[in-house]
Amino acid sequence: MQPLTVVIEDWDGDGGIRIPDEALQELGIDVGDTLYLIETVVGTGMGFVLSKTPTLPGRLDELLAQLEPGSANR
Repeated sequence: MQPLTVVIEDWDGDGGIRIPDEALQELGIDVGDTLYLIETVVGTGMGFVLSKTPTLPGRLDELLAQLEPGSANR
């Protein structure tokens, strides 16, 4: 799936985003399911990841440590 651009909309004074059906299908989720927005390192900067679990697997930390020695100590 290609990266999607989403716009933050005003929903009764709160910010909200619409997730296209294609993205929901790709994740295997539907309206009413729970997603978690996790701040993490993406490439060389900080970014957000949508996840079906509240935390990212520990293996990801191990892989990042191999790519950037010393980064696991942050």
